[in-house]
Amino acid sequence: MRRAQPLIALAAALVVGGWLLFSPTSRDTSQDAQPSVAPSGAGTVTATLEPGVMPAKLADGAIYTPLLYLDTGTSVGTALSADGKAERLLLREAAAVRELRSVPKDRFPQWLGLTAADGVLYWAESSATAAGPYETRLWRAAVAGGAPVALTADTGGIVFFDSQYDLVVADERLHWVAATPDDAPKTEVRSVALTGGAVSTEVIDGRYRWSSWPWLVSVDPGAATLLNHADGQRRPVPASAAETMLCTPEWCRAIQETASGRNLVDVMRADGTGRRRVAGDLNAIGVDVGLLDRFELLTGVADESLRLLAYDLTTGRTVALAKDVGVVTTKAGLVWWSTGNPDPTGWHVLDLRRLA
Repeated sequence: MRRAQPLIALAAALVVGGWLLFSPTSRDTSQDAQPSVAPSGAGTVTATLEPGVMPAKLADGAIYTPLLYLDTGTSVGTALSADGKAERLLLREAAAVRELRSVPKDRFPQWLGLTAADGVLYWAESSATAAGPYETRLWRAAVAGGAPVALTADTGGIVFFDSQYDLVVADERLHWVAATPDDAPKTEVRSVALTGGAVSTEVIDGRYRWSSWPWLVSVDPGAATLLNHADGQRRPVPASAAETMLCTPEWCRAIQETASGRNLVDVMRADGTGRRRVAGDLNAIGVDVGLLDRFELLTGVADESLRLLAYDLTTGRTVALAKDVGVVTTKAGLVWWSTGNPDPTGWHVLDLRRLA
């Protein structure tokens, strides 16, 4: 969990943002399953599906880092300006690179919560102001073109979880969650019209983040709770004290770290049924569970290579999508990863929506 600058970490955030995503683990290969490998590195359904590839360097020599893919040929990401004095937010397509925002590097800008809906891109921009304190402002821009439009700077203590639901577009409004000013165990549920204007704020008991609309999911350690924001329905999901439970309204992931440092990953339906163990010593990718109600994405080491794996929730089969991967990110049905060491030389992307 990340709150816009300055960064904070609640108890659950340390779990979600730490070992669960990228921690090194002790190896016990005797218990590792050997995933089948699709001939193209593609997936479980279409053996000829190939990942899209783009070079990490832009034409001006700057290193580009994608934050969101809209499709396999279109992404939004960041890169330094040619003179190194500014950070840029860019919309990158095969034929062109469009600058959406440019902020002086000494203001330490961050672009967070990127999402897209109906041909419009939304994001949060957090940076230092001339007076010193950080400000987080929400923006929108049409993917087809035109200048970005600021929606509001009344974002409160906005919190980010590196989830595809950090910003949610629903009911003609942009929704997010924020910590209360006193960091009480409560959540501010905020929203603004897609055209900007006054911000609506509701305070609810417990610490929650958005999941698929209209559901929120608790972020405190231990048992998870799903909350339907539309009707107030609460659905508790039991968990043992030794495991971390992450859920959507359909699926849950339980991770337990053994004394030897091995990660045990279980998946189950959100009602507690169908619980099963995903074989291997694995790390989960991100906090969103059961992508497209079909896939759990994980990484594991084999033959000194970090592999990107997809566990198919419908068949129970684990497939290696790629090997020798670096940074791996997934949002909105796409997964992308870097290759090259120590600096990325290329970015590869698969559209899981074509496999579901």
